[in-house]
Amino acid sequence: MRALLCLAALSCLLTAAAEAAPARLLNDHPLNGSLWDTRSGQPTTEDALFSAAAAADWVLIGEKHDNGEHHRLQARIVAALGRRGRRMAVVWEMAEPEHAGALAAARLEDVGSLEAALAWKARGWPDWDEYQPIAEAALAARMPMLPGKPSPSQVRALARGEDLAPDTAELLSRSRRYPPAVQSDLLEELAASHCGRLPEAALAPMAEVQRFWDASMADALRQATQPPHDAEGAILIAGSGHVREDRAVPWHLEGESLTVALVEVVAGRQTAADYPAFDPRLFDFVWFTPRVDDKDPCAAFSEERGPEEPVPD
Repeated sequence: MRALLCLAALSCLLTAAAEAAPARLLNDHPLNGSLWDTRSGQPTTEDALFSAAAAADWVLIGEKHDNGEHHRLQARIVAALGRRGRRMAVVWEMAEPEHAGALAAARLEDVGSLEAALAWKARGWPDWDEYQPIAEAALAARMPMLPGKPSPSQVRALARGEDLAPDTAELLSRSRRYPPAVQSDLLEELAASHCGRLPEAALAPMAEVQRFWDASMADALRQATQPPHDAEGAILIAGSGHVREDRAVPWHLEGESLTVALVEVVAGRQTAADYPAFDPRLFDFVWFTPRVDDKDPCAAFSEERGPEEPVPD
């Protein structure tokens, strides 16, 4: 059950001390550092990305949690939107409802204290030092910050099939369901991403938790534009699986969303079209970065015990 609860959301971290590592692998890859507009199929500029983001209601930036370069680029996008005068909010997948007060009280001069206030290390996220520039950029631009992650109790009740709290049931009832083809694709991806080691009966509950997780983050983005925050729009910092447009957070949003996938390069994949993320149905922009490592994600699974530790998305 512990593995199910964690893996179901596609965004859980290694419970052992996770660290965001320098992305140094494949620094010489031809795509490294390049930014692409998936709609035109052509490389583009940071200024073009920032202009498009400044015109959107929602800006969703998808990361690989343990890649420090991804957090640096996220901070750059947040800072650029601040310079362009948009009073947006920043919603963190990494923060839970109980952290709303700490985020609201955060100050630029004491931003390092957020690590303890958010119980960052205790909850297994990579080093706060890697994420802190995002918070600094938000606070420098006077952007309110809000939690996006649903509470663990909500996720547990849903995964276990228990009676749901009224707020959980209400959010699920008004959130969009996936069309059959999309649901089928999600179930196949869940099975493949966990190396075929999960029982088939676990897949549907995992998909429902995924839908709830994404709907919760979409709701947090909406709340950012309402009193007392009254932001003009919101930026989501989350794993890339949560920002894809075909079934994740944008699926539950009204208005104009702009999505950016931060993608590690892969040896042997030399062109942007070689990457599944390079698809306008999934993301608007793809920004390529070096890799952190070449570990086999299936190494976390054993023949006897299944997944020993949850793996980041």
